Amino acid sequence: MTTESQNVRNILALGSANGMAALAKAYANSGKSPDEFRLAVKKSRGKVTEPEASGFSNDVRAEFSRDVSKYGYSVLNYVRSLIDPGRFRDHAVLECEIAAEAQRLAAADGRVSRGVGTVPWEALSQRDLTVGTATAGGHLKGTDHLGGAFVDALRPSSVVMDLGARVMSNLRGDVAIPALNDKTSAYWLAENGAPTEGAPTFRQITMSPKTVGAYVDFSRKLMLQSDPSIDSIVTHDLKQQLATAIDTVAINGGGSNEPSGILQTAGIGSVALGTNGGPPTWTSVTDLYNEVEVDNAAEGRLGYLTTPQAKAKMANTSKVSSTDSRMVLDEPWSNLLGVPFRSNTLVPSDLTKGTSSGVCSAMIFGNFNDLLIGSWSGIDINIDDKTLSTTGGVRIVAFTDVDVSLRHAESFAAILDMTTT
Repeated sequence: MTTESQNVRNILALGSANGMAALAKAYANSGKSPDEFRLAVKKSRGKVTEPEASGFSNDVRAEFSRDVSKYGYSVLNYVRSLIDPGRFRDHAVLECEIAAEAQRLAAADGRVSRGVGTVPWEALSQRDLTVGTATAGGHLKGTDHLGGAFVDALRPSSVVMDLGARVMSNLRGDVAIPALNDKTSAYWLAENGAPTEGAPTFRQITMSPKTVGAYVDFSRKLMLQSDPSIDSIVTHDLKQQLATAIDTVAINGGGSNEPSGILQTAGIGSVALGTNGGPPTWTSVTDLYNEVEVDNAAEGRLGYLTTPQAKAKMANTSKVSSTDSRMVLDEPWSNLLGVPFRSNTLVPSDLTKGTSSGVCSAMIFGNFNDLLIGSWSGIDINIDDKTLSTTGGVRIVAFTDVDVSLRHAESFAAILDMTTT
């Protein structure tokens, strides 16, 4: 894709997001840059609403949504068409069309699929995560097949998106975002005085794709006898495995081949509770907020995030004194200091501080809109029919490419030594 066509695409997306489509078209036709159009939007509206990045245009996404609603999207049908196109291609027309469009867009942007097929995130997100009913043909295997009563695995909830993480999809090359580091200094002067130079300095926010993968095994009989409930389960499982992996590194990455995440980013604020850690207090809650606010970063999508253990401890800890009837965290346990409060088992609860070994919980506060999650691909699908060939099974391997970064480290602060017992 040329720079000119990319500029046109960006201008039209900005116009759509800000309700200024006609002006956007005029700017695009005149060859102006997205920054020039962004400035015009700001002058007109006072602020600029950035478009949600997506692998598909709004028109294409709307068309997919209509087709999926009418015909349904089946990961299993798509997988079958990849394994045996002669037998199953006609049963996966919609799925193959969606995959072809995703691959076409990737090729236009200079990206190459890693797998034999592609399932875009948009297609997975259209699927209702239900397990079928008898009236919808769910009981295809017999009256004792309780597909509607399927018991899913227990999974950690995904919270970083809910708290406001900013997702950048359909990326192509490595990302370098210029950012102002130190602001220009201003000086009050005596008559005929001259100011001292206070030139700003700049930095770059860099991101590059890191690959995360997952796989699901199908038995031969499952491929032959599966009903819609199994397809929903597989769709849900693939998406959840990858989403959980992304959530984990967004909170606390830094391991081998992983993005760093919030807790492993140098420069975030810190509140310590004691030499050997300590229980949560109202002061620690307000100190976390203060760590971000003193850096002028307490704006945007603010929120607290901690472990279930810390949540329980805070709900049973008096706010000021032992006789206080109000707790540090009061009902309904979803709000703290006027901003959203969430808990999640992906937040570390096995940290060490002094003699408190492996029992300390972390708590994060910050502007989660300054958490960037970059995505370079949909979900690339590979078919492995060799590993399980002796049983006739098939392994479906899924990959996606992401990275995580912070726009400002100062937008976050953390406690790493909260004891909860």
